[in-house]
Amino acid sequence: MTEEKTLLTERRGHVLLLTLNRHAKRNALDMTLMRSLVDALRAADADPEVRCVVITARGTCFCAGADLDEGRAIPRERADLLQTRADLLVDINTAVARMSTPVIAAVNGPAIGAGAGLSLGCDLVVASPAARFGYPEVKHGISAGLLIPNLIRQVGPKPAFELVATGDPIDAERAYALGMINRIVPAEELTTSALALAERLAQFAPAGLMASKRAFQQAYDLPMEEAVWAARDTNDRIRAASD
Repeated sequence: MTEEKTLLTERRGHVLLLTLNRHAKRNALDMTLMRSLVDALRAADADPEVRCVVITARGTCFCAGADLDEGRAIPRERADLLQTRADLLVDINTAVARMSTPVIAAVNGPAIGAGAGLSLGCDLVVASPAARFGYPEVKHGISAGLLIPNLIRQVGPKPAFELVATGDPIDAERAYALGMINRIVPAEELTTSALALAERLAQFAPAGLMASKRAFQQAYDLPMEEAVWAARDTNDRIRAASD
């Protein structure tokens, strides 16, 4: 019997569709799925034919977070596996930010813990009304520390602290109000809407779109004047390359 892949990949023109496929485990992130997802994102970013990526999930849950059962099953003496798992969780939270290619999350249901981090880390988020976002780590006696830096950037310190301090999930409407998602669409239109948005982005010249994403990231990380000069340098390189 052939083992089912935990990550499904499908090319649709210049768009790559990635589907989390551990629906029996609510698409919880085990090491295999995390490694497959990170590798697929890196490969997409290196492929000039891929101009946009969409991440979605099978089943009724987008992603229940890190696979806690896998974490508990790793023997304490296997420090190497514990370190690998911790490194993969960092990669999951930073992979999209390292990419020049835009990534869209199509959130079909609950996105919890690392699942919320995965969706929020994407450049754009399209969600169904069934989407829920939560950071319940405090309820398990642990910290959502890996997820906090991007959460603060996205929603600001006070809403971010409320989410991680209470551990209470919020619905799609509240997430939209906080700026965590871009659009709420009917469940039956979710994948179609996300792909249509991806195809729209894929129509633009890759150099301009990638430069826009880079400038956007620099605007977060650099003082304003430095960010403006960095964006100007990028535009100069694009113009020089097109001459």
